[in-house]
Amino acid sequence: MKKITEHVYHVGDSGCSVFLVNTHSEDGLVLIDCGMSVEMIKSITKVGLKPTEIHHCILTHFHIDHIGACHDLKEYGKNIKFYAHHLDAKAIEEKGHDSKTAASWYNIEYIPISLEKKITQDGEILHFGNYDFKCIHTPGHTPGSICVYLEIDNKQILFGQDIHGPFYPAFDSNLEDYQKSMKKLLNLDIDILCEGHFGIFQPANEVYKYIKKHMKINKP
Repeated sequence: MKKITEHVYHVGDSGCSVFLVNTHSEDGLVLIDCGMSVEMIKSITKVGLKPTEIHHCILTHFHIDHIGACHDLKEYGKNIKFYAHHLDAKAIEEKGHDSKTAASWYNIEYIPISLEKKITQDGEILHFGNYDFKCIHTPGHTPGSICVYLEIDNKQILFGQDIHGPFYPAFDSNLEDYQKSMKKLLNLDIDILCEGHFGIFQPANEVYKYIKKHMKINKP
């Protein structure tokens, strides 16, 4: 468990990096993805936070390493609500998409969950506490991939979970869409990038370099 800013934490890594925002409000704690282990998420007690106060989880896309713990998390905290882009929603809410979600890669069973809300608009806002979680549609890795932009603690933070890829036909990946998505992110004022597998990048020039590097690697 690592504190990134006063209200933002890196919970840990289980399949993917899981991040948490403390809204200090009735909206409680907000997760960005949930990884594959609810036990890891429960470890937030070590810094005085309560897992039962996780009320919201924004899913950045449908891959099992980002959504695998959803069902167990829902069983543990009945009040948690999940959010994802509508283009990735079917694989999250239904069985039968093990190739697309990569559950078959891990040889595990994914148990579907219901979404509270499906993101349909680019830049759609989820308002929790005093914070606006801006959901930016960034197709490429998957059709419904999103990045979450948040202004908090005098910083502009981007939760850009898998902006490095990879890109496969089974995921419905699209490199042309990816390039357009990354150009969109470069136009943002980002101080800190929280990436899904390769760490936390700051300040702004390091964020820019990271995105540009992967744009160069992943040309159509």
